[in-house]
Amino acid sequence: MQIEERIKIVEVMALEMDSPVVLDEACPLREVIQRLREAKAGCALITRDDRLTGIFTERDLVVRVLGAAHSLDQTVAECMTSNPDRVSPTDPIRKAVRLMQRGGFRSVPVVDTGDRVVGCVRHKDILKYLAEHFSAQVLNLPPDPERIALEREGG
Repeated sequence: MQIEERIKIVEVMALEMDSPVVLDEACPLREVIQRLREAKAGCALITRDDRLTGIFTERDLVVRVLGAAHSLDQTVAECMTSNPDRVSPTDPIRKAVRLMQRGGFRSVPVVDTGDRVVGCVRHKDILKYLAEHFSAQVLNLPPDPERIALEREGG
């Protein structure tokens, strides 16, 4: 089965995802940043009453916090991206890829039918899946597949 066909049918829950950083929207920015640092994570999923309300990413930190000189004692709700795009565990991987491509995201929250956080699919999770399942196609690609060699490389 080709890569294109596989990502249309394989569900997001088939990906190997790390546990996401999940914090309440009343959490101060200082604590959010500390938790991201400890987890070595690029984003935190923000909830209210255990339901996803937002996402706080490295981009939010740079643009909305540092760029606007916010206090680190403010709540994350004041600087997060509200109502982020999301996928369900049973959505095909292709849906996550499309959301990432269209929005320029590196992470997409995974939620159940009650909007409770189940995980967070990262671009790395998708690449790892593709490298494991399609190693011959992925790992043997030339650096620039469109480049046509005019002469032989090497000795």
